[in-house]
Amino acid sequence: MRRLRLMWVMSAAFVVVVGISMVALGWYSISAARGSYLDHMEQELESRARLVEAQLTRSDVAAGSDEARELVMSLGRVSDTRFTLIDAQGVVLADSVGDPRTMNDHSTRPEVREALEGRVGADTRESPTLGVEELYVAVPWRVGGRIEGVTRAAVPLTSVSDALDSLYLRLAIGAVLTAALVGGLGIYISGRISRRLRTMGQGAERFAAGDFSYKIPPSRTVEFDAVGASLNQMATRLDRTIRTITEQRNERDAVLTSMVEGVLAIDLDERVITMNRAAGVLLTVDSDAAQGRTIQEVVRNRELQRLVAMALAEQEPVEGEVRLRTRDGDMCLQVNCTGLRDASNIPLGAIAVFNDVTRLKSLEQMRSDFVANVSHEIKTPVTSIKGFAETLLEGALDEPEEARRFVGIIVSQSDRLNSIVEDLLALSSAEQLGDRALELQESSVVDVLQVAVDVCHVKADERGVGIELDAPSSLYASIIPPLLEQAVVNLIDNAVKYSAEGERVTVSLREVDDEIVIAVQDSGCGIAREHLPHLFERFYRVDKARSRAMGGTGLGLSIVKHIVKAHGGRVGVESSLGGGSTFTIMLPR
Repeated sequence: MRRLRLMWVMSAAFVVVVGISMVALGWYSISAARGSYLDHMEQELESRARLVEAQLTRSDVAAGSDEARELVMSLGRVSDTRFTLIDAQGVVLADSVGDPRTMNDHSTRPEVREALEGRVGADTRESPTLGVEELYVAVPWRVGGRIEGVTRAAVPLTSVSDALDSLYLRLAIGAVLTAALVGGLGIYISGRISRRLRTMGQGAERFAAGDFSYKIPPSRTVEFDAVGASLNQMATRLDRTIRTITEQRNERDAVLTSMVEGVLAIDLDERVITMNRAAGVLLTVDSDAAQGRTIQEVVRNRELQRLVAMALAEQEPVEGEVRLRTRDGDMCLQVNCTGLRDASNIPLGAIAVFNDVTRLKSLEQMRSDFVANVSHEIKTPVTSIKGFAETLLEGALDEPEEARRFVGIIVSQSDRLNSIVEDLLALSSAEQLGDRALELQESSVVDVLQVAVDVCHVKADERGVGIELDAPSSLYASIIPPLLEQAVVNLIDNAVKYSAEGERVTVSLREVDDEIVIAVQDSGCGIAREHLPHLFERFYRVDKARSRAMGGTGLGLSIVKHIVKAHGGRVGVESSLGGGSTFTIMLPR
């Protein structure tokens, strides 16, 4: 649908209203002018008819005589009026235009009938004699107070039409000029109104676009000024409201973004209302792309979907644990869901808060495994000690050889129990190193390795295993020498244990990029690949029977890991079955 500008609509309306008014006014004016003109002509014709009557009376001419006819024709020519003399019976006696002998009875004519009754009669009709429309006025003709006949005056209405045509022309010209004037005035007025409305429309558009600094200029028109002031006030209030809402939203977003816990809000249709960054990271989804999507599309986890559905259905707090599979392994999330309501307590959806308890669960599992492993490791020597002590009490003391063997076993198991306790204390101390700032000192790493090699030489010589140190003459780093020495001793001791007679253990020191790398390499039996990720765990043994037989507690490598971690470094291992093993300590320079 084509839209028109207000200026042209208002201008057209002005012209239409003026046109209708002019037509109505013209019709009324013409009707009034015609009526007034006809009334004037009737009075004029009445005067002329009475003049003819007076002339006939003064001349004392008989109404039907030739003199009367001559007088009527003479007066008709002079006044440009048709005069007719009619007797009381309606017979035409004389006529200034036609032959009376050819005229029929006039007693039935309306104006004649009125005149014969003593009144002035008037009528407008087509003349049968002349064939034109005429205005007739008849007056009674009295002689001695008695009506003897009728004097009638008539004029053709063409003269009236000519006069009215001139009036029509002037009225039409006046109407056109008035319409043009009013149309121009309408265009001017509507143009001003339209420009003012456009100004307010442009202001409203700028307000809609968020430009609340713009102000609609005042107007001298009260109504427009009131509307403009209202729009400006509305813009000010909207600006204030939007600023408040924006600040509140930013504060809310800042809080949600800063939270470690994941927050997920959904509506009653299970569509995501909001999801903070932490929730996106925990659920491994794009928090922005999740907006408006259903929870089933975002997270394909039945347990989470079940918890959300329960919270929506019951509008009560629901708690549970959800396990998710990620690239880095399984993740355990503690989920607390509750109903989401507005200020009027109307349900809007539900909100879920996620806490990553994977590390906590892992620590709980490690604690449980640690307690079980410690109990198992301690139970074995304690059981042996108790068993052999009971055997001695039951009579073995009387047999010196057996008693000596049993006491030796008891001493051996006591040493093993003592080793376990010492290693547990060392592990506890190593784990606590990460909880406090260490005072590292610039020391020679080569000296530390030399001391560790010297400590392990005695045991290595007993097993016929050689130890070789491959290190530069000097290399310094920020370390705690006794701790680093303990870590290297543990690695060398393990290498010696699992090396056969005649084999060698190599301790090397190198600089690689920004790290100092200490490597302890043996050529022993090696370790299967599936065991490598677990070697630095507490009490983990590749061959439990052989490890216990060699006096190992399963805590040495775990102690090494925590000591290196306290130095800000990391540990590594490379090994294959039958190809020996290489344990590395990497420290930052």
